[in-house]
Amino acid sequence: MKNKLKILFWPAIVILYFVSRTVNLKIIPIFTDEAIYTYWAQIALNDPANRFISLEDGKQPLFIWLAAIAQKFVADPLVASRLISVFAGFGSLIGIYLLAKELFSERVAKLAIILYIILPLTLLYDRLALFDSLLTMFGIYSTYLTVKMIKDPRLDIALLNGFAIGSAMITKSSGNFFLYLLPFSLVLANFKEPKLAKKFIKWFAFSLITFLISQTIFNALRLAPLFYIISRKNLEFIRSYSEVLKNPFEFFISNFEAIVGWIITYIGLPLFIIFTIGATYGIVRRNSKIIYLLFLIFVPFMVEIFFNKVLYARFVLFYFPYLIIVTALALSQIGDYFKKYQKIYLISILLTLLIPFVTSFKLLTNPPSANIPKNDSFQYLNAWPAGYGVDETIQFLKKEKQNGRRIYVGTEGTFGLLPFALKIYFFKDNDIQIDGYWPVSSNEIPRQVVDSAKTQRTFFIFNETQKEIIDPHLKLIAKYQKGSGNSFMRLYEVLPPNE
Repeated sequence: MKNKLKILFWPAIVILYFVSRTVNLKIIPIFTDEAIYTYWAQIALNDPANRFISLEDGKQPLFIWLAAIAQKFVADPLVASRLISVFAGFGSLIGIYLLAKELFSERVAKLAIILYIILPLTLLYDRLALFDSLLTMFGIYSTYLTVKMIKDPRLDIALLNGFAIGSAMITKSSGNFFLYLLPFSLVLANFKEPKLAKKFIKWFAFSLITFLISQTIFNALRLAPLFYIISRKNLEFIRSYSEVLKNPFEFFISNFEAIVGWIITYIGLPLFIIFTIGATYGIVRRNSKIIYLLFLIFVPFMVEIFFNKVLYARFVLFYFPYLIIVTALALSQIGDYFKKYQKIYLISILLTLLIPFVTSFKLLTNPPSANIPKNDSFQYLNAWPAGYGVDETIQFLKKEKQNGRRIYVGTEGTFGLLPFALKIYFFKDNDIQIDGYWPVSSNEIPRQVVDSAKTQRTFFIFNETQKEIIDPHLKLIAKYQKGSGNSFMRLYEVLPPNE
């Protein structure tokens, strides 16, 4: 029976993962950042001169390149872009298994990947077209290779680690952490083994190779003239060293409360307590493996609470796998401690997992009702950044186009959800012209839009403005509620000036 379960484990895990990541893949509508990244990928695919288009906004290009390749094979551009995160998440799952097995045991590794599939934080971001799932995958493999390196310094491991870290660095600026965290792996070293000095020299030499490869990959971006915008963009999210030195605790309390609150919301208080028990046990027992994982969690955590002036829950994702592994280890150890009470233990674990499982299930079936942090529900589900109404508007415009007349669409917004969420579906359609405008008065839409109505069917979409629109040239076609919130996307037909 045990052998059958072992054989069935991986097929079940693979099926469960891909079902959880692909079922109702578009039930959460496209949101602002996804619209931008998907549009960039579409441009990069169709115009070789714009392969580095993401640098215009200070974003590294690797995710955009991969999404562009996916769009070549998948008809729906949003689905294509989201599939990059789906497969990156599967890569993270395999990486977590390898890392947990290398550090602890196969049992802990299996518990960790089950948690990875169930927990709503990983489920949500493995289904969105964002950079973070890809970054997390490269980070996991970098950490795994770093652990292998400290045990047995080898050139092949150093080379692979350099490529992993370099890839993380051209995915998102947070990828730099995996380079900075390399020396912390020394806590795993066996300082009592013979020929320690020789082994340390080898480790240092190969780590230097890892550093050089990762820097070579990252600095290749300097060939693009807009490379400098990356550092400028980073300063929109983090404070400079001089700013932190002047007032180190300016954002400390708010950032600390936000990150801890997000983690508890996403995994549930019982699992958070279990993680805390596992972390405390590791520190008290001076377990170097647990302490190493805690470094991987708390170094970026501390940097974020001191330096970040803008925070989103997805910024936690790249160090979240190490929290999962510590939690899985704690669950395993608690199971060993209560060996005589296995039924009670199993029931308790199932009840503990029920909280995140319910949230994940709601994300797959009724996202607005899911218990996720407010700033995430604001962005993705219940406020103006969420793309409720986009699909309906696209279908409406496609039907209107069947009449054989050219269509002009004006949108409130020049960068973001509108107009990009529409443009990606009419990218090469010469019969529909889509232009963005900002700012737009609720009393008077741009004159160019009104003039367009004289010669062609014309529409205008309001997304951010929520007060009553009183422009006499507008006739309301439809309004679409953003999840369970009080925001609406509104589609208007623009009437010719003489009507």
